[in-house]
Amino acid sequence: MDEAKLISALADGNIKALEKIMKKYSGYVCTVARNFSRGALSEEDIDEISVEVFYKLWNVRRNLDIKIGLSAYLSAAARNAVKNRFRDLPPPFEDITELDISSDFLVEDKAELSIMMELLNEGVEQLSPKDREIFLRFYLYGESSSQIAKAMNISESSVRTNLHRARAKLKKFMSERGYDHV
Repeated sequence: MDEAKLISALADGNIKALEKIMKKYSGYVCTVARNFSRGALSEEDIDEISVEVFYKLWNVRRNLDIKIGLSAYLSAAARNAVKNRFRDLPPPFEDITELDISSDFLVEDKAELSIMMELLNEGVEQLSPKDREIFLRFYLYGESSSQIAKAMNISESSVRTNLHRARAKLKKFMSERGYDHV
């Protein structure tokens, strides 16, 4: 069953579709959560996050609007679940409540966020294949520089250099389109 049919069956409440998605993507979701947490969470926490991601997927199935692909959607959900898990933990040594976070960086309008994400996706697509792979491995899949270097058979400094250049290109791309705060 292709991804579109699987998502459609899920939206219709087909529990078998959820089971197929879980079978196909549970290892992936765990890997994203593990990489994004940078080893700070136990395997039990990672498993709980995976269950949480699929539970939430089931709960929002009727309102799903997945244009970025199921793997990217699940990756974002896993990263958000890790962030939420860290947010629920007390700060280790310092009081982070005193941090001043500017509201300039918050995008409250869903339509604007959607446009911004489409532009960002367009910008990522314009990167060279190598830069795109490094960028996505680092930001989407949560892999470290050393993991990317090993997987792509390049040096860590090359990974960091390519990331720096990719960020600069994306920043320029977004800035030219009126998104200076990205």
